[in-house]
Amino acid sequence: MTLDSTLTNSTAFRALKSLVRTAADYGAGSYILKKLSTQPLYTSTGTMKGSCILRWFSALAALLLTPLAAAGNIVRQSASGSLIYKINAPHVFLQSRIIRAITATRVETALWPVIFYPVLDFLFKKIPAFAFLSGSWDELLLVFIIAAWPVQMAVRGRLSYRYTGLEVPLLIYLGVAIFLFLMRSPNISLAIEGLRVYLEYMLWFLVGSNLILNRRQFNALVKGMIAAAFLVAAYGIYQYMTGISTPDSWVDKAEGNVSRVYSIVKSPNVLGSLLLFFIPVTAAQMFNSISRRDRCIYLAALTAQLACLVLSGSRGAWLAFGASAAIFSLMYNPRLLAILAAAAAAAVNLVPSIAARLGYLFSPAYMASSSRGGRLALWTMGYNKFLYSPVLGSGFGTFGGAVAARRVPGSTYVDNFYLKTLVESGVLGLLALLWVIAEVFRHGYAAYKKISCPSLKIMAAALITGLLGVTLHNSVENIFEVPMMSTYFWFLAGVLLSLPHIEKTSKE
Repeated sequence: MTLDSTLTNSTAFRALKSLVRTAADYGAGSYILKKLSTQPLYTSTGTMKGSCILRWFSALAALLLTPLAAAGNIVRQSASGSLIYKINAPHVFLQSRIIRAITATRVETALWPVIFYPVLDFLFKKIPAFAFLSGSWDELLLVFIIAAWPVQMAVRGRLSYRYTGLEVPLLIYLGVAIFLFLMRSPNISLAIEGLRVYLEYMLWFLVGSNLILNRRQFNALVKGMIAAAFLVAAYGIYQYMTGISTPDSWVDKAEGNVSRVYSIVKSPNVLGSLLLFFIPVTAAQMFNSISRRDRCIYLAALTAQLACLVLSGSRGAWLAFGASAAIFSLMYNPRLLAILAAAAAAAVNLVPSIAARLGYLFSPAYMASSSRGGRLALWTMGYNKFLYSPVLGSGFGTFGGAVAARRVPGSTYVDNFYLKTLVESGVLGLLALLWVIAEVFRHGYAAYKKISCPSLKIMAAALITGLLGVTLHNSVENIFEVPMMSTYFWFLAGVLLSLPHIEKTSKE
């Protein structure tokens, strides 16, 4: 009898299956699930068309883009009759794959550096000739895409925008953030740098929601994402095998000798959070694969990522992975819950480091150490600082993050992005941020419900799972302060909401 049949025939699994079915049957007609799976009224197309503000905004955008559309029309009309177009190139050039690839380059091609973000960022930092780009290449890429995208559309003769419904919450959050910036910015340059953490990377949502054009492109990007994940995980495993040294600041002295890998991202906690994006996508691709060879390949990549997640020693990432994996199981196949529970129990019993790290987390020694100078001490300090300005906060960039650690004397990381936000932007800023994140999942789940294709549906569930895992991990880390992580979060959120639009495209 196989492990799967043993689990599915067990009394515990049958009871769990019955419980899940009951909850699903009850929840199918519930008000909450109905609201989660439908578009909010304030983002519906009818409401948008009736909005005076948005009509004025659309009119302004049309006015600004009219010259661009006219220029694109002139280019299209004149190109076919131009001397350059009529030049008869040598046959060897016409048949060259390299030349054809260069001439066919489109803005969508610029998405590949986003997919391989951790690898490229590592190379830019390691190769001296490209070191000058190490801190700005991602921003330059974003500027290029935002600038080239409308130009390309104008030349093609189709100026359009893919509306997802999340734009309204993003605009409202933009307004709240600017209001807080104007109200609480004693140091303008510090506030601008702190505000950038919240607003800049949200632009990647527009890229992800509009530049995924068809199924073939999406499938290629998914495979690229899995390849990048495998490279990151393989290097982390290599570090463990070669005995990489672990800085003392990463491990409490009471835990003893604990080895933690960080691969190419320089932080084991960021590594663990990055794998939260990758693992569900790899699992979904494995489930979608038809051939045994492909399943074996994706299973090997998934195994490497899970092993690297364990070796990162990131307890926050472990717990976030457990919670998000349970959600993925409920969305894809509730039977996976029993297998997931059995795998978790086996991992705790067979891998001593997991049991030791998790056991220490709930021990009196950890509580005492954390209260002296760890997370609990920092969280208490943050809460006390929040009480000085509970509504509007102390100002962007003033507490608990990379900007404050670099520019405010005596400041350090608070290891909780939401607490950092609460202190810097008050209750108003935190509620606005949480609302926007909640809207990401609301619209993401509505997109998931719209999809009828099984392979796309499971991929949508995987993207929701990855976004959820990182959102949960932010409660014990400053994950959104890492440019790579914020870029991935908002880009993948855009990709998720684009899936219903590309479901019926002809290019598979």
